[in-house]
Amino acid sequence: MRRFLLCGVLMILLAGCGTAGEQTPEEVPEEVLEGETEALSGEELVSSAMEAYAAITKDLTFTLDVTAEDAEPLTLSITPESAWNVAGQENLFSYSYQWEPSSASTFGVQWTDMENRGLCFTMTAPDGETTLRCCTGGDAVMWNVDGEAHYAQVTAVEDVGPGLGDLLRGIAEDALREMAFSAPTVDGAETDYEAIARQLNEAMAENVRSVPDWVTWKPLDFQASGASVFDAYYGEPENFCAGLGFRLLVDDPEGAMANSWQAGSGLGEPDADGYYGYGREAAIRKNADGDWFCDGLATGGSSVDLPLSASGEEAPLPELVDAFFLTEGFSHDWLVPCYILEHPAEDMAVLPALLDQRTEEEARALCGVLGDCLRTADYWDWTPETLAAALGSYGAYLNA
Repeated sequence: MRRFLLCGVLMILLAGCGTAGEQTPEEVPEEVLEGETEALSGEELVSSAMEAYAAITKDLTFTLDVTAEDAEPLTLSITPESAWNVAGQENLFSYSYQWEPSSASTFGVQWTDMENRGLCFTMTAPDGETTLRCCTGGDAVMWNVDGEAHYAQVTAVEDVGPGLGDLLRGIAEDALREMAFSAPTVDGAETDYEAIARQLNEAMAENVRSVPDWVTWKPLDFQASGASVFDAYYGEPENFCAGLGFRLLVDDPEGAMANSWQAGSGLGEPDADGYYGYGREAAIRKNADGDWFCDGLATGGSSVDLPLSASGEEAPLPELVDAFFLTEGFSHDWLVPCYILEHPAEDMAVLPALLDQRTEEEARALCGVLGDCLRTADYWDWTPETLAAALGSYGAYLNA
């Protein structure tokens, strides 16, 4: 497939093609209809809710259903890759919130109050039994753990943090952001890295435009502004890195919508059309189906994945020499040569023999880059003179 967009297939993508057990916004959870267990004290409520949350999020793999009055219900499959702010959040329960006993009827009224309940969330553990439910527009919370349903009125302690519903909203928004940038794919038969990067760039922008309107980080508009490959490895596994550029339009550069798009110094200055620039480095590789996808975004310092038997400078010289001739860009011009220069004289003694196995053009290329690196920085024990002596007849190529 050329690309996988959230637009038009968002429900299929997020729900994993499953609708079993899906609730319409008007339905009350079955546990509520069946009744409730004996009310717990405040401390017991906190302990039980913490147990439920910890059980659901134990492996950072669970489902999170989201319903809103004016949007299609979503079933998000949370994974470790998208669970950025999930682990350990139950530790906030005891001091960030006040817990008071409640009832099934109170929760049921909130759940069916379409006008006032806001966003409603249901966290479900992989076993399908342990759940936690709450809404942003009310303070009634329900959870089911060890086969028992419990209810509480939960309010955030003033000036400490968001309500419990807002905490779950953050988990949902993290997952949607992760999927917006990781879901697009490009046909694995495509070999032009620049074309692949451009297609992923456009697909990501369309995905962001397609997320639900209740997502606080969704810009008023989000457009791709270009992609450029800066590092590539042509061996196995084939992978490359590209800079991806975007333009976003926000209602307030200091508001909630703009917050997650800001670097440390903010959004910078808008262009003539009022759009702000946003750029990231993308690691691009093939997935299990053989299609190209983005395997992560970074603010800087990205490089390709080299299949070396040891990390960096600890890798044997034969592997590093092979990697040099299978790379292009940053790893070719700097990273791999730096790894080579980290090796001591006794290791470097094998380099002339390795160059004997290459064409003269290849030998000139590697030695020329080594010479450039030596002249650019003084990180190593080598000097152009000592390295030239170690390279023997190839030493003259350091100035190639």
